[in-house]
Amino acid sequence: MFRRLLLSVVLWTAGLPLAASALAAQPTSAASASPSASGRSGPGGTYTTSNSGFQLPDFVYGGNSISLLAPVQIGLTPNGYIPRGRIGLQYDRQLHKAHWLHVGAAALFDRGNWQDFRMDTCGLEVQTGTCQAGTTAGMDLWVGYTHKLFIEKQPWIVPTFRLGVAGGFWYYPRLRGTREQTRELSWMLGFQAAAGVRFFLLRELSIGLDLELRPGLVIHRERPFAAEKADNDPAFILPLQILPLVVEYRF
Repeated sequence: MFRRLLLSVVLWTAGLPLAASALAAQPTSAASASPSASGRSGPGGTYTTSNSGFQLPDFVYGGNSISLLAPVQIGLTPNGYIPRGRIGLQYDRQLHKAHWLHVGAAALFDRGNWQDFRMDTCGLEVQTGTCQAGTTAGMDLWVGYTHKLFIEKQPWIVPTFRLGVAGGFWYYPRLRGTREQTRELSWMLGFQAAAGVRFFLLRELSIGLDLELRPGLVIHRERPFAAEKADNDPAFILPLQILPLVVEYRF
């Protein structure tokens, strides 16, 4: 009887470390097998995501970004005229931390008459059926430097500041093959100064708003009725671009 009791105590004591190690390994195995957590690596490092619900990103990564400037950007021009509609794409390349370079292109469009184009007269009153409203279209390009701030406690909020140069051109309407005013073409060259903010809903995707000032010189090509050569009329413009919807994707 004593021998059996002693053997039972020895076996129970020897099994304690094995039971303890099995209990310690159980949470780790369950966590690794759980479908609610997954790992992912990217340019900003390796991190773990959870399917416990929507959460704002704890950091934003990506040395490149593409921004869609849409659907309409409104140009306010107290002096002169530029097309008010603008849809564009912009590419940003990170140089170091908050310092980026950007380049972009946009399609310009608008609809109006000679009064909307800030002209004194349409200049073609002697012709029948002219001086009507029509659609103007063109494009512009820009390149410059962007500074994107980092807020440590709220990394999903990214204020941005841009400086650069911009140039573009746009043609005026020709309805049914007939010019509607003496002005045929305008092109401009100026500076770009903008400020905005991005709200990152994901680590790679954000929406935002920009305000952009573009002071510059614009040249209007005017061709009077029956004139063989066109005249170039320079003017200074101070447009304010309001970008109500910016979608940025980083990669």
